[in-house]
Amino acid sequence: MNIIDAADFLNDKAISKGIKVFDILGGISESTGVEVFEGKVQNTEISYGSGIGIRIFMDGKPGISFTEKLSSNSLNQAIEDAISNASITDSMEIELPEKKSIEEIDLKIYDSSINDVSFDDMIKLGMQLEKIAKNKDSRVENVPYLGVSKTEGYSVLRNSKGISYDRKSNSISAYIGVTASQGEQKKMGFYSNSYKSFSTFDPEFMSEQAVTRATELLGATSIKGAMYPIVFSNRISSSIISMFLSPFYGEAIQKGQSRLAGKVGEKIASDVLTLTIDPHIPGMPGSRYFDSEGVQTQKMDLVSQGKLNTYLYNLESAYKAKVEPNGFGSRSYSGKAGTGISNLFVNKGDSSLARLLRAYPECIYVTRLEGGSGCSAISGDISIGVQGFLYKNGIQIQPVEKITLSGNYFDLLHKIEDISSEYSDSYSSIKVPDILVNSMVISG
Repeated sequence: MNIIDAADFLNDKAISKGIKVFDILGGISESTGVEVFEGKVQNTEISYGSGIGIRIFMDGKPGISFTEKLSSNSLNQAIEDAISNASITDSMEIELPEKKSIEEIDLKIYDSSINDVSFDDMIKLGMQLEKIAKNKDSRVENVPYLGVSKTEGYSVLRNSKGISYDRKSNSISAYIGVTASQGEQKKMGFYSNSYKSFSTFDPEFMSEQAVTRATELLGATSIKGAMYPIVFSNRISSSIISMFLSPFYGEAIQKGQSRLAGKVGEKIASDVLTLTIDPHIPGMPGSRYFDSEGVQTQKMDLVSQGKLNTYLYNLESAYKAKVEPNGFGSRSYSGKAGTGISNLFVNKGDSSLARLLRAYPECIYVTRLEGGSGCSAISGDISIGVQGFLYKNGIQIQPVEKITLSGNYFDLLHKIEDISSEYSDSYSSIKVPDILVNSMVISG
């Protein structure tokens, strides 16, 4: 049976067994892609996955079970397993959300034209990207990473209080990684993006971006360690923010894993920082009307001019905090609920990137991060290798590498002095402009 029939089957079976509190989450994912190298198709991939899970509550005790086989026998077994699991779990008192009428608009997260994109179309785009990149600059050695793929997802959500919600999304993506050399130094430049339409791809632009990112750092050297003002490029500023989202989660507060505990209503950042969550923007990949537990999503300012307004809750953490859940439950069909964010924005400022780069006599413009193993969301500690450029009086002096950026995230929030007016062009649910921080430690 299909995923909708499977959800209806589980719903009816749970009711027939006298289970009064339950929710059902199912999903299908499909992906088709090609990889190209040296003018030939290196690899093709077609993948498909589906599954459905049920979470029941019996005398307040949860039982979770799932199956990736959508047959009546497998679904019946999933119900029995959930009942069995509920008999051995601890009580978790939560209140499932009730069905409410909402005014929905088209969130534009699905475009049927993507279905018409063939393997040949994707191969042709890959070949174009490679050919353009190789002819862009004599320092380009090869294009070792290049792929085009399309994905489609479908999810269903049902619960015992009448919520019934389906979500269908798709996108098409391409990535290109270029190797460039100068003397004995080699650099990799990478560019990727996803779109809602195949016609949106611009091979010339994508190839140029990858080549530029490979060649611009050739000749990079280390610099003397010191305290520097830092400008985080909008290429990587979203990565800094996303590494430290968990301190805003209600469950992290309750587990003693957040330095933001007890900070609601207090200043936790510079006045220039406002963090907005808006899950109802058409065309954004994180747009949705319900979270994974059936709670309606909503637009909110998580941080307003530096002041923390709330924490982000799923059903369980909201119950423990004795507050209303605010739509940040995140759960797959195979596991328990956690917390997640849909469409997070650091609000734009009024400044240009050029203004940020000339705000101080000297600064480091960071365009590349090298891993995040030295970063801790619990302590806020940051120790991460970076690459970028040394600027003096707004003028680029030299590319830099083999340097380590150190500091603390919670201090960094207070040190934000200015924010640019431009997001990167990435198809992402986290959008952050260029950010100027007045000082961080650079170790050379």
